[in-house]
Amino acid sequence: MNKSSVEIVIEPLAVRPKNACKLIGVSLRKFAEMRASGLLPKAYKLNGCLVYRTSDLKDWARWGFPSLDRFLVLQKEEKTK
Repeated sequence: MNKSSVEIVIEPLAVRPKNACKLIGVSLRKFAEMRASGLLPKAYKLNGCLVYRTSDLKDWARWGFPSLDRFLVLQKEEKTK
């Protein structure tokens, strides 16, 4: 790449569990356990694949990794501000 080239980095809007667990620093197995226990933000189906919105994962971390129930309350409160 020459000096005048600019590399554009595009942040994904959603990630599959394999990449979501890397973002939060846990194994895929632990991630699955957390999901089964209701500790993760809501997952969505996209063309048959399970995905997590990166904005949800960032908010979840910012709010101290609350349970899904608490996360949904915090999310609703933020939308009404």
